[in-house]
Amino acid sequence: MTNKAKQTADGRRTEEAAGWVARLQSRDATDADRREFRAWLAGNPANAVAYEELQSLWGDLRAVPIEKDRLKKLRLSRRAVTGNVVAVGLIAVLATTLYQLGFVDRLRADHYTTVGEVGHFTLEDGTRVDLNTDSAIRVVYSSAERRIELLRGEAFFDVAKNPARPFVVVDDVLRATALGTRYGVRDQGTGSDVQVEEGRVEVASSRSQVALGAGDVARVDRYGALDVSTADVASRLAWREGKLVFSGQPLREVLATLERYRHGRIVVLDEAAADHKVSGIFDLTDTDEALALLQAGLPVTITHLTGMMVVVRSR
Repeated sequence: MTNKAKQTADGRRTEEAAGWVARLQSRDATDADRREFRAWLAGNPANAVAYEELQSLWGDLRAVPIEKDRLKKLRLSRRAVTGNVVAVGLIAVLATTLYQLGFVDRLRADHYTTVGEVGHFTLEDGTRVDLNTDSAIRVVYSSAERRIELLRGEAFFDVAKNPARPFVVVDDVLRATALGTRYGVRDQGTGSDVQVEEGRVEVASSRSQVALGAGDVARVDRYGALDVSTADVASRLAWREGKLVFSGQPLREVLATLERYRHGRIVVLDEAAADHKVSGIFDLTDTDEALALLQAGLPVTITHLTGMMVVVRSR
């Protein structure tokens, strides 16, 4: 199995494990459910590991059952909320976990990728789209405009020219409009940015509007204003070719990027390790190999505690 295929299989296993945790906590879980669960566990030793790791996300809450139709009752009765705070807490944890794993956005999306996957799609007008890891888009085309909703992650667009139907990409904080160009839009959770490889793009936020050319990057700051700079856009968009390129970036940023392409967390225990500068090109389909190269080239120790946790510290 290739590294990319393995990461895709791991992502599917994580999703299945999350589904089993949720199902088995419900009071309406049946004996047939439990038999199916045991068969799933027996199908692959890694299934049990994934289940235990996800189950531990909510610790003691895993023992609390969810009453049948509980979500519907919570909407109808405030008393139901106050009557079982723990059950509400469990529901909140489950909902948050499912959202973080991308379930909600994938249900809404026309095209998406899972963690560690890079996807390539062609839209009905001939526009080519590359989706980075754990990304999702919704396509809303009309006679007046071609609108793309970036639901999560990062997308790059090689836009088919059609002046009569502007091409627009939107997320929660910005709107990027182009008639024909090549550019990327990224939603990092803490902020969004637009990176232009070729052509011109008009970017608008709640507080400002700018026109970008090739090599320009616009990022929405915490006040809703646009901060414009220049960058090596080609290197920043190298993920389209399966590569991650770094030039003098702190190790903390490099690890944060690698974390996007794998399940679980990478934790840096000390600032000295986090501040080391990194330059190099890494294969995004094999993050374990990237971590091994970082350990070989820097005075740090990288420890895989479980399949979902990696710890980095100075040595």
